[in-house]
Amino acid sequence: MAPFDDKGVEIESQIVPPEQQQPPVDAAPPVGITPPQVLAQDAAAGRRGAAWRLLHWIMEDDPRAIVAVSSIEDDRLAQHLLEFIALGTWAGKPFVVPIPLRMAHARTRLRTLFLPGPGMDPALAERVLLSMAHDHRPPIREEAVRILGLIGSITAVPTLVSALKDPSPGVRVQAAKALGRVGGHDAAVALLTALHGADEQMGSQIVSSLIRTGSEAVPLLIKEAASSSAWIRWQTLRALVAICDHRALAVLVQALRDSDHSIAWVAAKGLVRFGKSAVEPVLHLLMTTETSPWLVETSSYLLHELYMRDHKLKPYLEPVVQCMHGVAYQISTPQAARKAIQQLESAGLLHSHA
Repeated sequence: MAPFDDKGVEIESQIVPPEQQQPPVDAAPPVGITPPQVLAQDAAAGRRGAAWRLLHWIMEDDPRAIVAVSSIEDDRLAQHLLEFIALGTWAGKPFVVPIPLRMAHARTRLRTLFLPGPGMDPALAERVLLSMAHDHRPPIREEAVRILGLIGSITAVPTLVSALKDPSPGVRVQAAKALGRVGGHDAAVALLTALHGADEQMGSQIVSSLIRTGSEAVPLLIKEAASSSAWIRWQTLRALVAICDHRALAVLVQALRDSDHSIAWVAAKGLVRFGKSAVEPVLHLLMTTETSPWLVETSSYLLHELYMRDHKLKPYLEPVVQCMHGVAYQISTPQAARKAIQQLESAGLLHSHA
């Protein structure tokens, strides 16, 4: 690494014969006394010596460095900073810095300069990030989208939605993650649309983001739960179970008899979370639906789990489970379910959720 003077200017290296060369060491040149305000201006102009000194003071939490970054109105500093976080270069040039500035912790710390609070002007930060989300270099786009998600600005949604179709898988995953953080109806619509063409990794991230979006995603998820694609039904039910919104109760109950066994089991295990709210709709399903062997497995598991968690339910639900495992289960199960509802109503134990 070439030495620097105290203003961040590289000093021309002397040529040393190979036999006299020493093994490379990670010894940083002196930080110097140049004020951070000057360093910030020089770093914005692309001077790497000034840049690493400024980054050093930022990592040291020097308030002068933070003020220097927050007061500069030159977009180039933010652009170079994002480039350094994503690629480790500065103004398109190789940038050798001391080990502490190469660590993941340093990148995390430097990202905070783009976030609301101490750091650069929010309007400047968002303007640069939105622009660089369309950069020709995938790592730059990925980092810009990541930080837009951390900011959580609703104005970034169109850019994030566009990034869901980016040719780079890393950008697409970060876009899905970011939309989950921003939330809202438009984000949920875009995520569910992207789910139809997603691979396993992307699908998993989309589901996590839909879960984070929460109640706003529930009506859309309920609609998608009727998809002809078993994979889409499985993913949407996973999200509905995690959100645990009672509007999804009827859909999850119907899924107990889904033709795909993995989906039916997602519903059975997920409905346990709804507690007493699941009792009456499940019993009604058993009264009105043909009791197939598969429905016996999923619904008996669910009822057993419910009364094991609430022992007041056991005298009413255990006979239904026993009937489902009897020889004449197709005849006796609907009758046992009807009797259980009547008894639970009389005991005031039904918990219907509007």
